[in-house]
Amino acid sequence: MKNVALKLFGILFLSVWGIHPISATDLDTKDRDAKYVQTIVERSTKIVTNLHLKDTIKIRQVTNIIANKYFKLNDIYAHRDSMLSKAKNSSLSNEEKSDIINAVQNEKEAALYKSHFAFDADLSMYLTPKQIETVKDGMTFNVVEVTYKATLDMIPSLKKDEKIQILAWLKEARELAIDAESSNKKHEMFGKYKGRINNYLSNRGYNLVKERAEWYKRIEEKKKKK
Repeated sequence: MKNVALKLFGILFLSVWGIHPISATDLDTKDRDAKYVQTIVERSTKIVTNLHLKDTIKIRQVTNIIANKYFKLNDIYAHRDSMLSKAKNSSLSNEEKSDIINAVQNEKEAALYKSHFAFDADLSMYLTPKQIETVKDGMTFNVVEVTYKATLDMIPSLKKDEKIQILAWLKEARELAIDAESSNKKHEMFGKYKGRINNYLSNRGYNLVKERAEWYKRIEEKKKKK
């Protein structure tokens, strides 16, 4: 009885302070096409594989969280498209349509904002910050690592503060790319930040055309040596 009482007290204490015991995350498959669910689960499983987790329960939970994130994004954008279509095909005035379109876009942004931080919170119940980054990299085609490494290879003379700034911007782009509606949109987001990085480096005195040409030359030389 004493142990039961302690457990109940612990649950009550956590609830009062807004802290809840870890609970199972079910896969949100309701009203979803079976083939679509399978595709998303397989994609999520590949991402989780890179974490090298040993706990089967943790593996299943993290896989479900990632898959549900994809489902949620699909729901958000599908709802937006449906509402925009209704507004554009309605008999309302252009001004009224414009107001509705703005409201729909604002609703989408609010839903993405909420989903974004809920995703981090859900993953943090099972993963370390570094592991969460691995998940995010997997969801964004490892563009952060590939771009950062390529930039350092292209400009070996980069200073420490410049490297820090470049990596910070790439990670910022990743946060936005995670919520993008398609792979093309994800790459577009990184493209915007790559442009910002290029402008930053140019303003710091780097001749990017020259640096890139020298980099390609080094790559070709390495190929010849193999």
